[in-house]
Amino acid sequence: MNSDISARTTMGSLALITLFALFLNTFQLATQPVSEDDLAVALSAINFMESGQLGPTMWNHPCLRNILVYYNLLACGTGVLGAKGISLLFGTLCTPLIGLVTQRIFKDNRIALIAALLWACDALVIDFSRQGINDIYLSFFPLVAIYLFYRYRESGNQGWLIGTGISFGLGLASKWSALFPLLVTFTLLIIIIYKETEGAVRERVARCIHAVALLAILPALVYLLTFMPWFGRGYSLSEWPALQRSMFLETSQHVGYTPKKWDDRDNRAYKWFVVPSVFVDPFMNMDSPDEKGQELPSFEKGVTVVLGVANPLVWLLVLPAFFLLLRRGFRERDEGSYYLVGLFLLAYIPLVASGRPIWLNTALSVLPYAIMAVAWLVWTTAGRFKARQLILSAYLLLVMLVASPLYLLASGKGTKIPYMKEYLMEKYLIQFKKDMPTEAVTEGTKSDTPNPAKHK
Repeated sequence: MNSDISARTTMGSLALITLFALFLNTFQLATQPVSEDDLAVALSAINFMESGQLGPTMWNHPCLRNILVYYNLLACGTGVLGAKGISLLFGTLCTPLIGLVTQRIFKDNRIALIAALLWACDALVIDFSRQGINDIYLSFFPLVAIYLFYRYRESGNQGWLIGTGISFGLGLASKWSALFPLLVTFTLLIIIIYKETEGAVRERVARCIHAVALLAILPALVYLLTFMPWFGRGYSLSEWPALQRSMFLETSQHVGYTPKKWDDRDNRAYKWFVVPSVFVDPFMNMDSPDEKGQELPSFEKGVTVVLGVANPLVWLLVLPAFFLLLRRGFRERDEGSYYLVGLFLLAYIPLVASGRPIWLNTALSVLPYAIMAVAWLVWTTAGRFKARQLILSAYLLLVMLVASPLYLLASGKGTKIPYMKEYLMEKYLIQFKKDMPTEAVTEGTKSDTPNPAKHK
């Protein structure tokens, strides 16, 4: 580790950044309107755990979210914490995980802290840490697995490697994108085994079989076990491959998805790190229309737009960062550089090559590696100047300034920003306005005359 910052100082700073992330993820969370996705996540959890049924939301993705949310609903009730608590926990814990993994890849505490801070204030991260939907899982479980893998590398304790396999299995049981960091990590482990067992064929074969058992068979077993409620409905193991095939076809083609009701242009992965990108989530509020729940809401009160906007000061540095990181790997034969580049490329290229729309929420499967690389680039570039600390501080300050309005957009409060309200209404909510009852659009105030809508 870099001697300029002690391990104790690093861990203390990382704890403060984590508390900052917790604050951002929870601030006024109870006032953020409940979305259709939040409600559907809770219903899907109940359907799956109590009757083995898939859906109503994301039936084509694996089932771990349903299990976790169901038990969280039992523990925390059916309110905000019940539906969103798991995402909130995982999104917050990703902050120290980013720092710990970055620290081990670059062996520099300061790069680790920069990466953790960039993650904590990223609008897309905050957006999905505050939702019941499980896209933040795409970051959390692979990060846990990679951290445990590094602990295994440091100690040789097999327990850490078992934990790695279980974590990757849980990642696969969230979404299949966890397969890509699993493949990169497995490849690195095999390369390490070959280097360490040169001339010892029997040991090499034994260790390779051991690696297959813990990083291939074990994750597959964990994945299978998450379908137990589905099997409990009466399905047999011979029917399970047919379910997986149906899930794969829907995930790869999205034939069951209807066109969006709003301007939907940011649906290609190649744009993410080239031009400023946005994840748009406009919805009709699922909360009570007003304080008494007796009147139709006005259009403005009945809809919300949540925007996860990529911070251009971070996201547009990703591709240059990986280009330079790859060059560093070639020049210095640096394992950490190769590993991080492999994690990024194998996670990102399949999304770029996909023929179907890929929305920005899926970037959470790539974003941890992107932010680590940007943190390295920022620190390395600033080091070329005498005023390194001043340049770094100025950059981080600019990132935070840009992140401030993006935070309001990510938490559904964009309509309270001057001049932003009209823009959001016209760009993303025009179809919702057409679909709402005429009374809600034109009146927006209480009337003394009876409203027949509330008696239906």
